[in-house]
Parts: sequence; C-alpha cells; structure tokens
Amino acid sequence: MGHEGRDVKMRSLCSSIAIILGFICCISGSVVVSKQLECEHYVLNRCQEKGECNTTKETCEEVDADKQNHCYVVWQQVYDNSTGNTTVTVQMKGCFTQNDACNQTECIDYTYQPKNNMNFCCCKGNFCNREQKWIPTLPKGSESDESDPKREDTTDNALIIGILLGSFLVITPIAVVVVYFLRKRSKKAHFNEVPTIEPEVTSSSPCLALRPITLIEKKARGRFGTVWRGQMKPDEVAVKIFPQQDKQSWQTEQEIFKLPRMRHPNILDFIGAEKHIENASTEFWLITVYHNRGSLCDYLKAYTVTWTELCKIAESMARGLMHLHEEIPATKGEQLKPAIAHRDFKSKNVLLKHDLTACIADFGLALIFQPGKPCGDTHGQVGTRRYMAPEVLEGAINFTRDAFLRIDVYACGLVLWELVSRCSAHGSIVPEYTLPFEAELGPHPTLDEMQDNVVMKKLRPRISNQWRTHPGLNAMCDTMEECWDHDAEARLSSSCVMERVSQHTRYQTTQLLIESNTDPADSV
Repeated sequence: MGHEGRDVKMRSLCSSIAIILGFICCISGSVVVSKQLECEHYVLNRCQEKGECNTTKETCEEVDADKQNHCYVVWQQVYDNSTGNTTVTVQMKGCFTQNDACNQTECIDYTYQPKNNMNFCCCKGNFCNREQKWIPTLPKGSESDESDPKREDTTDNALIIGILLGSFLVITPIAVVVVYFLRKRSKKAHFNEVPTIEPEVTSSSPCLALRPITLIEKKARGRFGTVWRGQMKPDEVAVKIFPQQDKQSWQTEQEIFKLPRMRHPNILDFIGAEKHIENASTEFWLITVYHNRGSLCDYLKAYTVTWTELCKIAESMARGLMHLHEEIPATKGEQLKPAIAHRDFKSKNVLLKHDLTACIADFGLALIFQPGKPCGDTHGQVGTRRYMAPEVLEGAINFTRDAFLRIDVYACGLVLWELVSRCSAHGSIVPEYTLPFEAELGPHPTLDEMQDNVVMKKLRPRISNQWRTHPGLNAMCDTMEECWDHDAEARLSSSCVMERVSQHTRYQTTQLLIESNTDPADSV
C-alpha cells in the first residue's frame, strides 16, 4: 500500500509540474483577456459625515495593461471584556490596483496580531470582498515540531512540495524575463494608493517604529497643522500633526528633509514620519528634534537681545538660509543637493536652540529646483501676507529659481528688522515687540492694504534713529535694507547676507578686544 500511495503522489507531482508549465507558458504569451472587475464599495467616513451608508457597486477602471485590479476590505474588531462580544466595523471597501498578495478568491486576513485591531484583506474576482474573514495564523517557526503520527505522510508531502517549488523557481525567472521584454513600455508606471491599516513609517531612524511617542503638550497651531511636544524615550521630540486635507504639505516636508546633504546645524533635524489611522480618522505625523526655546518670534516677544546674542542668532539663521538655497554639486561619494526656496520664511519658522543658535523649520511650501528642470506647476502668491515681497503681492513673479530665492531674502530682511528692534545694544529703551508693518498697518493687514503700501508706496518697517547710533546695528540696518530692496535683482543673495552678518559679528569681537585692552586710566 505504501508503494502504491507513493506512486499516486508521484503521478500527482507530474501533473502538478505540467500545470505549472502550462501556467507559465500562458503568462509568457503576454495576451490576457479579462473583463472589468466589480467590487463592493463602502467608506465609513462618508456614512458618518454625509449619511451615505449603503454598500454600492464599484467597477474597477483599468489604469494600465500591466496592472491587475483587486478588491479589498479594511475593518476593525474590538473585543468588549465586560460582555465578551466582538464588534466588527467595516472601515472601507473598494477597488485598488496591483498587489502580489491578492491572488486568493476569498478576502481573508491571516495576520496573527493586527495592529490597532485593524484588519486588511484583498482578493481577486467579482464581489470577492462581499464578506471578509480573519484567520489568525502563527508566523512560520513560532511553534516547535512535536511528534506527529502523520509525520511520514508529512515528509512525503514536504518532498513533493520541495520538488514543485524547485521546478517553479527554475522555470519562473525565464518566463519573467520573457514577459518583461514583451511588455516593457516607455511610460511611467501608474500607482493607485493601496488602502493600508498600519502606520506608514518612513524614518531616518530604523528604531522609530519601536519607540512609541507620547504627546505631552500642544505648543503651537499653524496653517498646516498642530505642533506638540512629545516624548520618544529617552528624548523629547516635536510632533507636527497634519490633518487629512494637508497630506501634501506633510509629503513635501518629508521630501525636503530626505534630500541629499540636507543635514545641517541650522536646519531643523528630522527624525521620521508616520501615518496614523485611529477611529476612522487619519493624521500625518512629522517628528523632529524639539527645541524648548521655541520660535524666534515667541522669544523676541518675551526677551530683548544683546548685541552678542543678536549676532549669534542672525549669523546662524543666515547660514541655514544659505545652505537651503545652495546647490551643491554631486561628488564621487555624495549626490547632488538641489537649491530649495522656502517660500514662507518668517520669525515663526526660525527656531532657537538652547545656545541661541537658529535653525530653519517648516518646509510645507518649499520648492525644489533640480538642475535643468522647470520649477513645475506652482502658485506664486503663497506664504504669510506681511512677509510677502512686492513682486509676490503684485502677482508679477518671474518663475525662475533665482526669483524665488530673492523672495526668501526679502523676508529675511524683515526678520533681521525684528531682531534689531529688540536689541538693547544702543543703550536706550527697547520698545515692545511688534511684527513687521504692525505699527503701520495693524496686526491683521489685508492683501489690498499690503499691495497699496508695500507695492505702490514702497513702504518698509521704520528704522529707528537710535539704532543708527550703534555702529554694529547701523551696519545691520544697511544689510536689511539691501535684503528688502524693491528691485528683486538688486537684493543680496543669501550667501552675501551670511557674509555681511558674519562681518558684523567680527566687528563685535574687535570692539570687545579694543575695550578689554583699554587702560581705565586713559579715560580719567
């Protein structure tokens, strides 16, 4: 009986190999005739917000001949300890394109321990997502092999499976190569976003996913999101949380931070990014180093600065802007770093470290300029109104790299004005902090008011006569005026700003040396 059984299995093996060969031959023929797939469609958010709670039919559109459509389901299972019941809530159903794991005709999730009690399954076949199942399966190797009365039969099966797999692995690469050259096309791939139930973690630190973040205190609210102070043991971190509608800004910031050679002492340090789905609500987290002094704007509201502190802040800020604007050519070991325009440069987006050196943050509106490529589709009139250059307010931007960089320099001149306005070096009373143009146009100027005054009347923030009495502050005032020149092409470059501010710092050092070497008797 044993020999007969083995013969039956070998005949089955030969049949299986024949089927595999036939399957591969069908693939290599590269002619697939299929009709449009139909799936059940449902979105919990639409049910809750718009009352659209019926499950509907979705016909999957063929976006590319090389891609296959599949159906999917995302659902949540919550176990109630008090009642012993499990509540199943479907979050989403529908179509999506291309996933190698979706080759089953039933929608089954085999994940042993789903994160956040969220399950995901996909399948092929019309309305295969009508029902979903969760069959938790231990990962391979998680249980030891105990003695089994069917071990002999298992061994035979393992032998057959091994031969099948070996045949498949030998023949498949050949078929894949054939299919690749038959189907290769000179066009970009089309990607549909695959619904996901787990946080998408893209981190500069591989340990990010293993270090949970606790939100502690809300620090600020901006145009694109809320900034929290958080704890990622053992470090404090800043967590910027973007809502669903501002996903593009979250992606833009990541893209900027991940560019080659972006690490710089005066650019905010990036840690990682996560996508969070909780209670059918999606948030996008950007995690960076936390600086407890906060923004330059907030610091100047609370404190005045000495000449030494002003120089330290101004020079480090200018170095950061220069690095952002600089295009660094590729070398043998390093890729090219493209020039980047910030487009929302202001004192709120300049953070202060513990030693009062500055670093630049918030790249949600930034533009990347790759050599030889146009800047692409973009809106010219973006940023914070009171920091907008005349050409931005007027809607007369020349859409070139240098034009966008000069817009940043204009805003830099206004931030230098803020610094000088709170400096005590001239020895007179330092007035309360005000934003640029706040004294002239109030706390909330309209676009029309900015256009009328900045563009037509060429208004700039007032430079106090007292500032001119201090040689260093006087030089700083000259620099800021060259930054905010009405003629964009006459403005300093960010590298020139850095060099000018550096010279002012050297002036401070020279003065200290003169004062320290002056004999007190000489002044008697």
